[in-house]
Amino acid sequence: MSTKNPSKTRTIRINQDCDSVLRSDAERLGMSVNALINKILIHYVNSHRYYESGNMISMSTNTFMTIFDQISKNDVEDTAYGLGNQKVNESLMRRGMEVNYNNVIWYISQILGEYNGWFRCDLLQEQKVDHLHLSHTLSRKWSDFLANYISSIFRDILGLEIQPVILENAVNFEIVKNSRQHENTLLARKKQFQTNP
Repeated sequence: MSTKNPSKTRTIRINQDCDSVLRSDAERLGMSVNALINKILIHYVNSHRYYESGNMISMSTNTFMTIFDQISKNDVEDTAYGLGNQKVNESLMRRGMEVNYNNVIWYISQILGEYNGWFRCDLLQEQKVDHLHLSHTLSRKWSDFLANYISSIFRDILGLEIQPVILENAVNFEIVKNSRQHENTLLARKKQFQTNP
């Protein structure tokens, strides 16, 4: 979902306590109160409103890792691979977004990375290859989860065969531009099949 739409002026009333917090946080973050409010609203529009029905829980990292570490490495990898393509397909369609390379990258970086806090996503786009670097502060097993989750998205949704480099606190993907051409062909064939089954 693009955040580069034309702006619209709207007057709202907020209580004094909220205003004090917004002013304090805006100063700490080095931005205006207006920019902070806009950032919060974009987070709501792109992410939070899709989880108001109660199908998402929030817990501390320590609580999550205590549970996560009890799962075997094989189960982590199998579960991650099975969930990746299913969840991304569903999430993009709920937002009315086409399932393509650019929107998948947006979903990985913005939804999973910035809003859900799974990792920090650094994307470097060069002439022949895109580099996707996902870093986190959790365990090696979380890197295994991410590698399989993201790999299933690229392979099963976009038809891209990529080999992740798995580190203790990061996972790196390289997407060759020739593979991107294959992805466009695959998606075009899918659309053709849906139109003429």
